[in-house]
Amino acid sequence: MRLRRWVLPVVILLSTASLAACSSSEPASSEAQVAPPGDDWVVVVFDDTDLEFDLGIMDALLETELAADEALTEAGLGMIDGNEIGDHSYELYFVGGDGEAMWRVLEPVFEDAPVPWTRVAIRSGFEDEAPRVITR
Repeated sequence: MRLRRWVLPVVILLSTASLAACSSSEPASSEAQVAPPGDDWVVVVFDDTDLEFDLGIMDALLETELAADEALTEAGLGMIDGNEIGDHSYELYFVGGDGEAMWRVLEPVFEDAPVPWTRVAIRSGFEDEAPRVITR
């Protein structure tokens, strides 16, 4: 029992030290506070036909997501905005100023993905009622 009494304070101390190491004492640059670079969207969809979505797909795609975000950022075209898990699909959202140019950068990244994409929607504005849809 004595061991357990000191474990929690040590864990809290280590967590606090880790967070402090991650913080910066310099003020955030104005660039970091800029809104997304446009309102075009590329939504990359990975459909899964199982009864429930296989969460392993998310894990398998992590490196690809990071590479896609880096490619868009380096090209100055956009960034990843998030993801969504459905019952039978996993969707990745990218936002930027030119959806077609974004897909030209993203497509080769996703061609090398460990899980094949099934559908891509290129939207002009998030509520675009007639996006260009690409299927495999």
